[in-house]
Formats: sequence, structure tokens, C-alpha cells
Amino acid sequence: MTRQLSRFLTGPLMPISILVATFLISLAAYYVFNPGVDGRVFYYPDNTGIRIGTERRGIPQRRDIDSQISVFLEELILGPVKLELTHTAPWGTDIRHVAVVGKTAYVDLNLKMLKTGKELPISFDQALENVRYNILFNFPRIEEIIFTVEGQLVHAPLYAGSENAD
Repeated sequence: MTRQLSRFLTGPLMPISILVATFLISLAAYYVFNPGVDGRVFYYPDNTGIRIGTERRGIPQRRDIDSQISVFLEELILGPVKLELTHTAPWGTDIRHVAVVGKTAYVDLNLKMLKTGKELPISFDQALENVRYNILFNFPRIEEIIFTVEGQLVHAPLYAGSENAD
């Protein structure tokens, strides 16, 4: 029996059996530890800013809807894969916070979003409308989206503090 074991260990079947065992272990690990992926549809303006194109990608799954929307928006801001499409937000735009209350989503963006008209072929309002459409399409539970930039409501007068402040 030791002679057969010795022949097996030095024979040509040993590397093949190690390869097959490694493959089976990695396949089992993939199914056990597989991070879930949600399929989402992304809408981006084309390079002229006239039409809208689509892409379908998988993004990591999250449990609560706030995190789902946040991850989705981060992927949206990263931009399209197709070369004929352009970004929906300027480079460096960050999602500061996403909160969902009932059927309303509150999305707070940083100041880079205000540079949309300078860096992209679409205006600031068109970019926000594109983000709004992306959220409403991919998250049917959401009915209203309120955007803020650095905590200030979009198209609202600037709030500088209390009038009674000394």
C-alpha cells in the first residue's frame, strides 16, 4: 500500500488532483461567501446632451433602502462604460447623505455638483432631473426626491442663520 501511495504522490495524477480539489474548494467558497448583486439600469446623457442612453450593471446588494440608493448613486456618478455616453454629474461629486422617509428620498450632494453646466453638456437642472429619473425608475417605492447641496435645498433662498442671532 505504501508503494501505491508513493507512486500516486510522484505520478502525473497528483498535480491534476490538486488542481481539481482547489477548483472544487474555490467553487464552494464562491457559493457560500458570494456577495449579492442587484441588477440596475443606468440612464446617462449622450455626449451631445440631446439624447439619453442606457446601461445595465450589477451593483452590490444592501439591506436597507438608504444604502441601496446611496450605492446606486455612487455607481451612477462614476459614469458610463459606453464611450458615446457622458457623466450625469461632474468629477468629484460626492453623495454626502441619503435618507428615505416614507416614500420620499432626501439626497444631499457636495458643491462639485454645481459645476455641472461648466463640465458637462447638460445643465444643472437637467443633471438633477436625470438623477431623479434614475432613482424613480430603479426604486419604484420612492415617489418623491428632495435634493440638497451641502444641506441647502436646491433653488431655495440661502439660509444664513437665525435673524435673532447676535
